[in-house]
Amino acid sequence: MNPTKIYFMLQNYKILNFFKNKKIILLSCALFSLTSCVETIVISTGVGAGLAYREKTVDDTRGDIKISTKIALKFISNGLKNPTTSIDITVNEARVMLTGIARDPAKAKLAQEICWKVKGVNEVIDEIQIREDGKFTFSDIGSALYDYLITAEIETKFSLAKDLRTLNYQITTVDNEVYLLGVAIDEKEMNRAVAIASQVRGVNKVVNHIILANDSRRN
Repeated sequence: MNPTKIYFMLQNYKILNFFKNKKIILLSCALFSLTSCVETIVISTGVGAGLAYREKTVDDTRGDIKISTKIALKFISNGLKNPTTSIDITVNEARVMLTGIARDPAKAKLAQEICWKVKGVNEVIDEIQIREDGKFTFSDIGSALYDYLITAEIETKFSLAKDLRTLNYQITTVDNEVYLLGVAIDEKEMNRAVAIASQVRGVNKVVNHIILANDSRRN
């Protein structure tokens, strides 16, 4: 199989599996192949039973989907979504987090510039890893799969933790580094989320971008 196809299959597997299990209407098949942000937004907002347990409002959700769609399309047109430069987008209450790998620093800078030009964006968090180490290889496929497994395990542990409002958090893993985005009710809950993520096997580092419910950055 073509390495590019394998790569995007790994990127999209979790999204497709989630929709299959939850029977949620697809927002856009094309959009799923562009960015991982759709997955995190839908997980945070697509399950009706979770509405009472999350900080994010329906209006926030609509705004985040609009922002992520615009950014994703611009990323595609500017060559920021391919096996050698794969920059993912996660949006929470107009806060945009960029993760993934770029092998050209100019591409990472362009990604930031694109985000800031999209109407409604309040913050851009740059967590893009720069690797000027050559071309995409099959080892990158293995790394992507392992990152997926780490993310899946953390999501499972979050869902089982009674002291966490799971739907308030989004998790991304790149090269064994876990990035957390979302809203916690208080510092105790935030620290609990970080602790759970850090204890998962294979995690080298947890980068915390969770904010508290009373944070002034919230809309």
